[in-house]
Amino acid sequence: MEKFMLIFHGGINQDASPQDIQANMGKWMDWVETLHKEGKYVSGEALLPGGKLVTGKTAVTDGPYTEGKEVVGGFFVINANNIDEAVAECQQYPDFKYGGQVQVRPVMKFDM
Repeated sequence: MEKFMLIFHGGINQDASPQDIQANMGKWMDWVETLHKEGKYVSGEALLPGGKLVTGKTAVTDGPYTEGKEVVGGFFVINANNIDEAVAECQQYPDFKYGGQVQVRPVMKFDM
């Protein structure tokens, strides 16, 4: 199997009601559990807003300064046979209904 990174952009607004946020988190946990049971889940984390953008030795900017739909909210690393299978796994992404997007990227293998 190959590794793929799923990068989550946008999604549920943090101003949503606590009930909506809790229900959405349940869907995320169900998705992780399904991937884990199938032996496909490798790792993943949610990301907090903010951070720094480093563009060189001296250029450091607070950020991110992007539109909400472009903000990276988190990532998974999953195992899949090919990119089509990795894309198919994204059908369970809970935040599509909130305008969220998933970027699927193959992870480069290094032989050491």
